[in-house]
Amino acid sequence: MTHESSSGGRSAVLLGGDPAHRRETFADAVSMFWHAVDHAGDRTALIDGDRRISYSEYGRAVAAVAQRLIRIGVAGERVAVLIPNSIEANIAILASLSAGAQATMLNPGYTASELAQLLQSAEPRAMLVRAGFEYQAPAAAQVHGIADVVTLGEGDLALEALTAAEADRPTLPITSETMATLMFTGGTTGKPKGVERPHRTLINMVVGMDQAWPTRLDDEIWLNVAPVSHVWGFLMGCMNPIYSRSPLVIIPRFKPDLVLEEVERNGVSVFSGGPAAIYVGLLASDRLASTDLSALRVCPGGGSSFLLETLKAWEQRVGVPILEAFGSTEAGPITANPVDGSHRFGTVGRPLPGIEVEIVDIEEPEKLLPTGSVGEIRIRGPRVVSRYRGDVEGHPAGWLYTGDVGVLDDDGFLRLVDRKKDMLIVNGFNVYPREVEEVLAQHPAIAEAAVVGIPDERKGEVPVAFAMLRSPGAASDEDLLRFCAEHLVGYKHPKRVFLVDAILKTPANKVDRKLLAEIAIGLDAEGEAR
Repeated sequence: MTHESSSGGRSAVLLGGDPAHRRETFADAVSMFWHAVDHAGDRTALIDGDRRISYSEYGRAVAAVAQRLIRIGVAGERVAVLIPNSIEANIAILASLSAGAQATMLNPGYTASELAQLLQSAEPRAMLVRAGFEYQAPAAAQVHGIADVVTLGEGDLALEALTAAEADRPTLPITSETMATLMFTGGTTGKPKGVERPHRTLINMVVGMDQAWPTRLDDEIWLNVAPVSHVWGFLMGCMNPIYSRSPLVIIPRFKPDLVLEEVERNGVSVFSGGPAAIYVGLLASDRLASTDLSALRVCPGGGSSFLLETLKAWEQRVGVPILEAFGSTEAGPITANPVDGSHRFGTVGRPLPGIEVEIVDIEEPEKLLPTGSVGEIRIRGPRVVSRYRGDVEGHPAGWLYTGDVGVLDDDGFLRLVDRKKDMLIVNGFNVYPREVEEVLAQHPAIAEAAVVGIPDERKGEVPVAFAMLRSPGAASDEDLLRFCAEHLVGYKHPKRVFLVDAILKTPANKVDRKLLAEIAIGLDAEGEAR
């Protein structure tokens, strides 16, 4: 049984397996979206505070904005989307794709200088922003000669007008090879790199996410906190809810009490979760104990390392485990802990179908290491992008060297050790910041810790720690240094521990090691001068 989608893509019904998890296969994300509109029109699609729209209204809004973009002439070009998490952001994404454009996801909170290098690389034909949330976008558009800036949220592009619009559904030919997205890597240690995807690999990422944590068709309620400008938020906060034809609760900005309120109010079953800091924040909320979380059944984790203490505390208090995964902008989901109870804390799960994962020597990247060895993780598969925008050549044989250090066990579970670039060499010994952070986290006074390296004349590098206490005065820096000395070999001891109110994070909610290292160098120099 097959059917023709409005965008020209065909999909075939998958007849095998659990009926709750049956899906159709789609050649492109546009076909997937219009299929959801046609089959779940009356169902709620997006919930954003007190605003909510159905799939039918979603479709009308997308069609109206897409027609505006088509008149501009964006087909085959890029459209920059600079809108914070909101109904408008999701409409902008699907409208760009429906207009045959490449949705270029940019963080709307970026400064003018941060946007400059991304826009220079992307060369978008148009830009989509939201009224009242333009930030640096209009100025950046003017500097880079982007004449068409479309503002959602006002006039005939206000949400009420869009959901009532009678625009024709776009009929542009979109195939599996039509370019779909352009996303940029985090760029915390250098210039961000552009990752381009055709619809074929975008759909593969969506399917891969559902292979990691199978969801029930027409029977889930999602909640997303990650920014849709990030690959995790793009999938969990836009694409995958459409794939399961389910409502999505949108959180504009992470606030623990707000998240818990919306989980209870909407009976959320799939919580996008993400980095450890999200779960740590929820665990610290006084509201957690009184919130009804009984509908929750899937709580994925990824994007940062999780302490064992956090994993155990969440499962004990919520009754559902955090299922860690490993992924990237270049590949989407790579490995994941399964929902069948065979998850292993301290690992990021097994490789997902179609993805090859190998451990290679850090110094000799072509040298494959045996099971149980620590080395750099390299990956290959149909959704892995091994060449960045502007590159002439990709990696040899399609392998992507992730820059992550890890180890595979005998059962195929992957454990992340650290980032290759974060690894310190102290007196010739390898020191992984995460190992020191794990030790610090065992101290009862510590809520969160981060370790970075700074230069040292005698040792080459030395670790320095930043620690956030559970309560003021719960421990001193000397207490924590002594604790490390009791649990770590000498060359792994932090030179200093700085007590801070919060651990600095990047916009993707990862520890900002680059900035912390700069701060540590300055603070250490001040200390030495005294």
